[in-house]
Amino acid sequence: MRIWRSIVAAAIAAPLAIGAITSLAGSARAETQGIVAVANDQPITERDISQRIELRKILGDLPSGGMTRKQALQNLIDDQAKMLEAKRLMLIPADSEITQRMDRIAKGMKISREELLAKLKKAGISEASLRRYLQSTVAFSRIIAARYREEVQATPQEVDAKMAEINRTVNAHMKKVMSDPRMQGFTVYSLMEISLPIDGQDPILMQSRAIEAQQVLKRFNGCGNARKAAEGIFNVKIGKQFDADGAKLPKPMKQALDKAGKGRAVGPMRGKDGIQLIALCGVRNISPPKPDFEMPTREQVERMVINDKYDKIEEDYLKLARENIYVEYRNANYAQQ
Repeated sequence: MRIWRSIVAAAIAAPLAIGAITSLAGSARAETQGIVAVANDQPITERDISQRIELRKILGDLPSGGMTRKQALQNLIDDQAKMLEAKRLMLIPADSEITQRMDRIAKGMKISREELLAKLKKAGISEASLRRYLQSTVAFSRIIAARYREEVQATPQEVDAKMAEINRTVNAHMKKVMSDPRMQGFTVYSLMEISLPIDGQDPILMQSRAIEAQQVLKRFNGCGNARKAAEGIFNVKIGKQFDADGAKLPKPMKQALDKAGKGRAVGPMRGKDGIQLIALCGVRNISPPKPDFEMPTREQVERMVINDKYDKIEEDYLKLARENIYVEYRNANYAQQ
């Protein structure tokens, strides 16, 4: 009987064991689901990539043209390469330095560090993620500065060439802006509508109102005295001054206004609700302000040249640092070509 009980117990236990193994396998799959690459035993997931793009967007640190998911993955892999090199050279920045960097970033965004962290948290990004990003960035900058500070200089000729390049770029941009038709300016006519309403289509009444409009026209000598010019005449409506683009006025009206001159009116003419006069209160030319650009100083340009050199050195050094880490791509779409 014991043998049979043992066999039955084993039979019952087997499915339970299989179920447990299946559960563990499913859990393992769930944990690895979304992993696109492993860099030095550090898994990088789809979520990590999304967070890196969002982090750099919030920090205003996205490259020109934005960042693709493949570029964001490379950015995360580069973090591993930078930190490995920083550990080798014992140049890992202290937590206090990273905190100071966070404060400078927040100040540049005109918010407090607490507000910056709250903004990141709202986007699903932890403080630890920000610190890791800044740690690798600061560490690598420190490596480059320590190794190449004495070597990286800007010659007077290089500064001259950079200033000439900036000047050409600015001139080309200004030429393009100034060739825009919207920068050519336009003429604004300040007008006033004076109307004498008519009920119905009685031609005799219409003739009578036209005669009254002529009286207003003769008395009119400026938009400031429009009401005085209409004294003694029944139901004259004086409109508010309004601006009109001279180029969009009907050609006959524009010619009549130009001939009449400022402070005079033209008409009478048939309007929507009766007889009307159009007064020219003033004319002014409007030219959009030219773009204001201040050329950088020679010292600023020298710093640009040095920064460009540092960027090139950093790019070359990073290529070498990447050779020291192992990357396994789990998603073929992200694999380097």
